[in-house]
Amino acid sequence: MRHASLLGLALVLSGAHLVGCSCSGTHQPTNHHDGGPNGNDDANDLGDDGNVVRPDAWFERPDTGPAIDTGEGCGSTTPVMNQIIGDPPDMLIVLDISGSMCDPPGAGFGMSKLAIMKSSLTTLVNAFDSRINWGLMEFPGPSDACAPGILRVPVAPMNAANVVARVSTYPTGLFACAMFASGATPTFAGISQAQDYYRSIPRNPIGQYVLLATDGQPNCGAPTDSMGGTADTPDETVAAITALHGDGVNTFVLGFGGGLGSDMTTLNRMAVAGGTVMPYSARSATELDAALSGIAASIIPPTCTIMLDGGARDPSLFQVSFDGGALIPRDTSHASGWDYDSGTNTITFYGDECSQVEMGHVTNIGVDYGCPGPAI
Repeated sequence: MRHASLLGLALVLSGAHLVGCSCSGTHQPTNHHDGGPNGNDDANDLGDDGNVVRPDAWFERPDTGPAIDTGEGCGSTTPVMNQIIGDPPDMLIVLDISGSMCDPPGAGFGMSKLAIMKSSLTTLVNAFDSRINWGLMEFPGPSDACAPGILRVPVAPMNAANVVARVSTYPTGLFACAMFASGATPTFAGISQAQDYYRSIPRNPIGQYVLLATDGQPNCGAPTDSMGGTADTPDETVAAITALHGDGVNTFVLGFGGGLGSDMTTLNRMAVAGGTVMPYSARSATELDAALSGIAASIIPPTCTIMLDGGARDPSLFQVSFDGGALIPRDTSHASGWDYDSGTNTITFYGDECSQVEMGHVTNIGVDYGCPGPAI
């Protein structure tokens, strides 16, 4: 895998939503392919330099649905397929499903940490589906209270549906949770399993990461009593994270709840070992959502350029917006707003608009092509 560049421009923003005008009542053509990821047979096309250029995601909007009135007698627009260029990074979620995840995150009663995590992870992977290759590993494994982690969803592009399918099986009721999550917290073993997994798949030069989400002190060390208690294992966990970092995989550490979430010494040691330096801590659903979203946004390759589908168009007819908001003006001086390059058929954002995209604050970029006109 490698980045495809467009005359030195930044990578194309994954997840951009584009619509094109169909004033004649016919749809813009879409190309359907056999083979390759997501039905794309161009997976092995060669670029001008002979290297493989892989379009990582094809977004095809259905030909049905509400038309968008563009005014000025243009008629309506219909969705068209958009090619996203640029490889997203890999993120393997290594999730603690120990017995303490059935407790609420704070004192008293409320939803279990596992139920809250279920909702937050569903929101997270759906929001960043096209921009991060997701995977899911759980620890401990089902064979023993201190069993190593088990891979549930391999890392892959456009993988949110598979991750959501797994987390949807997490129970929300107290008793059902106790049956599902009853083990200890062998964090070091889970991280070691993540290292073995990453060593088994191709290296992603864009980046490979682990998101370690856990609620308790690492344990599963030497037995401490006849009741099955085990010693804490912060040193072993730091060593495992350090080894993973030595393979080029950074680990984000998220402590959820009042256990590990309040032990900043251990969290800091783990984050430093993982190369991310700053740990994350959350004690509520709102804080968990914010932490997960911040982690995801921090690994997305910065880009201020998107590629339009089809041939070159007349930019004077474009209507460009972020997440359905106010229209963004074109600025050919490149101080702010956007501009269009007909040679590469790309739109690039500048100034504050570029900063919003780079910081991950934009989910969808809307581009209405306007009425059809002569090619430029």
